This record gives sequence, C-alpha cells and structure tokens, in this order.
Amino acid sequence: MKKIELVSVEEWREYDFSGRVYRIERPVSVQFRDGSTTHRVTDAEGIVHCVPAPGFQGCVLRWKGPVIA
Repeated sequence: MKKIELVSVEEWREYDFSGRVYRIERPVSVQFRDGSTTHRVTDAEGIVHCVPAPGFQGCVLRWKGPVIA
C-alpha cells in the first residue's frame, strides 16, 4: 500500500455522495493500492475510514488545507 501523510496539510476532508456528505476531521494519512476503488484515511483519533475513490459511486472529494497568509 502507498501512504501519504496529511498532518498539517488538511484540516478536514469530505466525501460527497450526491448530497450525502461524509466528513473526516483532522486526517493524518491516506493509504491506497494502485488500481483500487477504495482508500483508507486515518484520523487523529486513530480511526480508519474506508471510502471509495473519487469518481466512483458519484463520490466527489473536497478538503480544507492550511490558510496561507
């Protein structure tokens, strides 16, 4: 699995399924396999969220990054 660290990069990330929003606060990392339609996001509490890849099942991904002055 590939792992990307998100600490200090994202405040939150949201997955929008045609109006049904799933928000993950304080994401720490995201893990995925090449060619997979799901990925895992671990939050600051150590909870792992398994979500579909953006574009699958109508999923749209958005996030809030750090504020740059």
